[in-house]
Amino acid sequence: MSPRIASRTPYLMAAAAILLLTCGHRAMAAAGQTGERQVQPVIARILSAWNHADARSIAAQYEAGGDFVSPDGVHAQGRRQIEAFYQEAFSRGYAGSRAAAEVAHVRHLTGSVALVDGTWKIQPTPTSKIRRPEAGLFFAVLQWHRGRWHIAALREQASAIRLRDLTS
Repeated sequence: MSPRIASRTPYLMAAAAILLLTCGHRAMAAAGQTGERQVQPVIARILSAWNHADARSIAAQYEAGGDFVSPDGVHAQGRRQIEAFYQEAFSRGYAGSRAAAEVAHVRHLTGSVALVDGTWKIQPTPTSKIRRPEAGLFFAVLQWHRGRWHIAALREQASAIRLRDLTS
């Protein structure tokens, strides 16, 4: 290395470090913008639709070919089947119940695909036919397109009602 380049090396290293930090900060900020607060609107639309017994609006939150597995193992593929599943659930007595969900983790697999883990609860009300609360975990793969998240796959289960980190 020439003495001239060697004398500039600390400055070049500092400039490179600043560039990396700046780019890294921007990447982290961009990741934060598509993080948990961005998945909340799709969760809110699902909950609102549930609380209005609106099977069509629930199905509209899915990709056209999205799929769903219920806590008791029923598999529905595509919006038409997903809508039919929820319409049947509302007919069986879930209409009038109140749903809640909480996102626990969001992991971005790519810039447009996210894995979401969370909890769900269904509470009976005087107008619903169900009489016992239900709760469990959900796992969803979301796809970002047309300016919002859509559900590509959703799995619900009721054998556990909260997520626990292995280190807890």
